[in-house]
Parts: sequence; C-alpha cells; structure tokens
Amino acid sequence: MFSMWVKFRNIFLTGLMILLPLAGSLWVLKTMLLFFDGLLGDYISPFVGQLLGLGRIQIPGLGILLTVTATFMIGLIATNVFGKRLIGLTEKIFMKTPIVKSIYMTLKQFLDAFVQKDQRSFNKVVLIEYPRKGIYVLALAAAETKGEVARRVGKPAVNVFLPTTPNPTSGFMLVVPLEDVTYLDMSVEEAMRLIISGGVISNGEEKKEDVAGGVPTTMA
Repeated sequence: MFSMWVKFRNIFLTGLMILLPLAGSLWVLKTMLLFFDGLLGDYISPFVGQLLGLGRIQIPGLGILLTVTATFMIGLIATNVFGKRLIGLTEKIFMKTPIVKSIYMTLKQFLDAFVQKDQRSFNKVVLIEYPRKGIYVLALAAAETKGEVARRVGKPAVNVFLPTTPNPTSGFMLVVPLEDVTYLDMSVEEAMRLIISGGVISNGEEKKEDVAGGVPTTMA
C-alpha cells in the first residue's frame, strides 16, 4: 500500500512539474491579452456592436487590434516633423502637471533603459555582498551613480537592482561602491532563471557526466 502511494505521489509530482510552468505561462499570456483587449475594447466594442446591429456586446480581440493599430499610428506620426512637435507639446503639458510629471518621467526613463539600443542599463549581472559581509546576492547593474548621491558617497559607485525570488519584478535599488561590485560573465537570462528558481536551476553550466558510469562529476 505504501509503495503504491509513493508511486502515485511521484507520478503526480512529475505531472505537476510539467503542468505548472505551462499553466503559469498561459495565465500570464491571458492576463496580458485581457489587459490590452480591455484597454480600448471596453469603450469601443459596444459602439461597434451597435453599428453592426449586434447590440452592445463585447467583441473579443477588437481591443488588442485597436491598441496595436493605435500604437503603430503613434509611432508613424512620431517619425515626421509635425508628429515630433505634437509629441513635444504633449510632453511639455505633462511636465508642467504636478504628480503626472513624476509618473511620466519615471516610466519614460525606465522604458528608455530597456528599449534604447544605446543604453547599457540592466544588461550586466553583478555579485554584491548583501545584507551583510560574507553573504552574496545576484543583482543587475543599472547605471553609474551620479548627482548628489554620488557626491554623498564620496567614491565611484553603481546603482544596482536587486531582484527578489520568485518574483524578480520586485526588489531593491542599492547604491554600491564600485570596489564592492563584482561583474559576472553571466547573461541576464541566466541570472533570472537562477533567481526565479531560488537557486535550483543552474546558471547555464551543464552537468558533465562520466562516460563510463554516467554519474555527474561536477555540479553547476
């Protein structure tokens, strides 16, 4: 009876290990699709439904199509002189509006750090001692510390983002002296896998198996 239970448990855990990543990926994809579909679809779908004689109904996928089209059109407008002036005027209005200014600038700079090709933010994995000496954590180098913070530190420093496990989108921003930062020869993707898995998944180095016995000789 006990052996049957162990066998059932092992098979169940195997299925769970296969199902959870698939279900999690589908959930994230579904959440993103619903968000973009509702971004414009919630407001326009009922009117389109009435025009088509279908009543005030929600048309699945219309919001995504409209969002993609609107984003493309904005990008197209931004490539000509008139569009650049219009966007510049809009940014000036945002920059003069309290609260909105802070939100807009923060989001714009954050996106620029990831999207702009000439930026080097968040593409270097570093090793720092945190929360005390002798304990090391993986972090992402954001940028060189500048301004008043750099003057207060009094030495070259780096702004680093310390992701948390298992949700790497949350974390801490730390200012670390450059002398205490160790740059690693590891891609951001490898570091994210290591952080999300809580250290279970290796950093990309595969186990080398003994040819004769098939026994792992090293661990990543």
